[in-house]
Amino acid sequence: MTSSPLAHKSTTAPAPLQVLIVGEDPRRSPLEKHLSQISRWALSWHWQPRGIPIESADLLILFSPQAAIQPWLDPIAAYGLPTIAITAAPLPEPLGLVRIPPEELSPFSLELAFRAILQEKSLGAPFSNGDTARPWISTHLLQTHLQLTTILVKFSQALLRPQSTLDMALGILGRHLQMERITILQWHWDQTGKIGAPPSILEQWSHDGSPPCRKKVADFPLPWWQALLDLGEVTAIADRADHPELKEPLEFLDVKAFLGLPMCDNQGNHWGQLIFTGQHPRPQAWSALELQTLKMAAELLHHYLMRTATQRELESSEALYAGIITHSAEAIFLVRVQPPSDSAHGSESLSEFIFEMVNPTYCDKMGVYPRQIIGKSPQAAFPEHLAQQLCDSFQGCLEIGETLLFEEVLNLPDSTQIWRTCLIPIRDRQGHIQQIQGSARDVTEERQLELTKMRYNRHQHMLASLTLKILRSWDMNKMLSTTVQELRKTLQADRVIFWEMLNGEVGEVTAEAACPDVSSMLHQRFPAEAFNRGDFDLFRQGELQTCIDVEAAKFPPAHDAMLREHGVIAYAVLPVLVSALDDLEGEPHLKGLICVQQCHFPQVWSADELHLLRQLINQICIALNQAELIQRQRHYTEELARSNQELEQFAYVASHDLQEPLQLVANYAQLLVRRNGDRLDDRSQRYLHHITTGTHKMQEQIQDLLRYSRLNTRQNPLEKVSMAACLHQAIANIKLKLKRAQVQLHYPAILPEVLGDASQLQSLWQNLLSNAIKYRGDRQPEITISATQTAHHWQFKVQDNGIGIDPQHQQRIFQIFQRLHTQEEYPGTGIGLAICQRIVKIHGGEIWVESQPGQGAAFYFTLPITTIPDKP
Repeated sequence: MTSSPLAHKSTTAPAPLQVLIVGEDPRRSPLEKHLSQISRWALSWHWQPRGIPIESADLLILFSPQAAIQPWLDPIAAYGLPTIAITAAPLPEPLGLVRIPPEELSPFSLELAFRAILQEKSLGAPFSNGDTARPWISTHLLQTHLQLTTILVKFSQALLRPQSTLDMALGILGRHLQMERITILQWHWDQTGKIGAPPSILEQWSHDGSPPCRKKVADFPLPWWQALLDLGEVTAIADRADHPELKEPLEFLDVKAFLGLPMCDNQGNHWGQLIFTGQHPRPQAWSALELQTLKMAAELLHHYLMRTATQRELESSEALYAGIITHSAEAIFLVRVQPPSDSAHGSESLSEFIFEMVNPTYCDKMGVYPRQIIGKSPQAAFPEHLAQQLCDSFQGCLEIGETLLFEEVLNLPDSTQIWRTCLIPIRDRQGHIQQIQGSARDVTEERQLELTKMRYNRHQHMLASLTLKILRSWDMNKMLSTTVQELRKTLQADRVIFWEMLNGEVGEVTAEAACPDVSSMLHQRFPAEAFNRGDFDLFRQGELQTCIDVEAAKFPPAHDAMLREHGVIAYAVLPVLVSALDDLEGEPHLKGLICVQQCHFPQVWSADELHLLRQLINQICIALNQAELIQRQRHYTEELARSNQELEQFAYVASHDLQEPLQLVANYAQLLVRRNGDRLDDRSQRYLHHITTGTHKMQEQIQDLLRYSRLNTRQNPLEKVSMAACLHQAIANIKLKLKRAQVQLHYPAILPEVLGDASQLQSLWQNLLSNAIKYRGDRQPEITISATQTAHHWQFKVQDNGIGIDPQHQQRIFQIFQRLHTQEEYPGTGIGLAICQRIVKIHGGEIWVESQPGQGAAFYFTLPITTIPDKP
């Protein structure tokens, strides 16, 4: 709140002041009320009707707002009392009275007039009719005083008029004092109480209308400002020539007369400065009366600036508040509470409520215009049921007396909405509730989303429960039986069946769940026409069909006959689609129909129920497909086991039955050589040698083939195996080969432990070492073994310096019976590396070779790093 002269506080007792009121009767006006609000003096007043002589008083008020003032002018001039005229009529110029227009009459304007006309310190003894030589004020001083008072009143009136500007008000002072420029500065103090920054120019008036000299003020050195202020509270310089110490700053400002008056805030702090400057010296110094008047002007200016700033803040706040209310997405309203009328009888009389303000959102939601609701009660603006609901909520807030937050359902003309409403009671100074401020937000969509989410969660739980029960068995018949039973319980149906298509024309009911009082359809066969109401092909596209009331529908004869024969009144049919096992990526085919039937009453299938049925049928189709896949997998597993058994039997036959005739041929060929070798010619001996060599080679191939097949059929449990132990055993097995070939073998003392089959890993090392010895070339063979650890595998390397392998054959060497050389060059069966690859694959690793012809070969294989439990 902006302070005013009425708020002046003094530590001394107010000075007594007798006021005489002449003219019209003040009792029919607010004059006496305004006088009672002035606390600067201990006022006492009385009214004297028309008559002479004028009674003794300190001050005279001519109260004549409407009547003529001419009859009073001569007595007032004769007695010389300081006079305030409250009149709309103009005053004669020489008289020098202080005039207040009736429309501007207020405690503020009265106090300003009192202060200007009396100058408190000049008050003397009360004036008596015979004291014609009153010494308290001279004629010249009175004229000067009246002029300054008139200027001050005009200045204050200019500050109060809405159409006036601050520049216009300052112009009144500037023109009277004949000064070229008036400036209002605001100081910026530092923590030490010194000027810390150049002052801000809040307003500047100039006699020629030139713009404010902001740059000159900004460039004015701060010490000069401090020097001017150090001269005293009021800095009055009529001629700068009289102040040589201030010559430099005054020349900088280009002024020869300077007057600075302090502007203080309500706490007495030096807030700013009112500065009058002139480019010519003043003919005489500033009088005490002028300084006192200008101090009052500075005080009025500060009040005006504070009031204007507060008003701007208030307007900005109101604009912001209005903008928030206008553009708010919430419905906001203000209701005035009117107590029950005196004519109401009984203790149950209720208050009345009148809408004072509503924002556009409230009008949009309620379907009314502002003019249809503002200033009216709910009963006059809305239908009876809605008005009663609003009044009940307002009355509840009134009775509780506290903020009320609740949700309510409003049946509006166009829709039903759920509002979250907040009612806040507004009290007066006596604590009585005068208004109720309300805000409401439409939460209809939120509640619908919450309900939808709750239904969705319930259906998802139901679907998960149904799916779990259905999937307890992977037998298709049990799955279908569980499906129809759970569907009947969930949907509270009278009968649920599964009709399975046997071919494109006929199907059979293979699963059923029904109430005891409903006829059974189990194991009955029905043609496809019994379920065709004209759009049977939609089933093949996965679309479900529903019927609310069979009696009201018209269906084809076959479909209608089936429904009536079995008492079906309403139904929902769900197609079951499965993929063909021989074409899993092809279009699914129709396996059958799940029919949910009501036989006692019609049923409207809700969107949630249909959504649940669609999700459930998708799960059923997936489960049936998985069940068929599992059945096929079981079949394949059984076939694979049988095939492995037959292969093992073949290996047994190969190791015994096939080798026996080969051994017989070899024995007889050797017998012929021993008995008749000297009698056979060279050709016959050569033939016998081929027979012996061929049978021996065939025996080796059968043995290697038997070893390869046993890798698949006779696998030992995997256990913790030391790769170093397997390597040592393989070296011991081919020790003679290594010695004859003079092989330089290098391998680490420590190799990792892996999870595997010790005999197979030993065979892996032995085959790789034998392969390196066989293809050693003409150089002394050198074999190096190493092992490194990667992120998930152990990587082993067998490096030799043999003949090498062409890159184009590096994949071929791992194929069974594939050889790159003839028997004469390098004998063998061509199955050793194939066995190595198979062993590595069984252990979950990879094997490959890196080589160039003539540069040796490096065989790499990996084995996974796994946690190996110790043996108990």
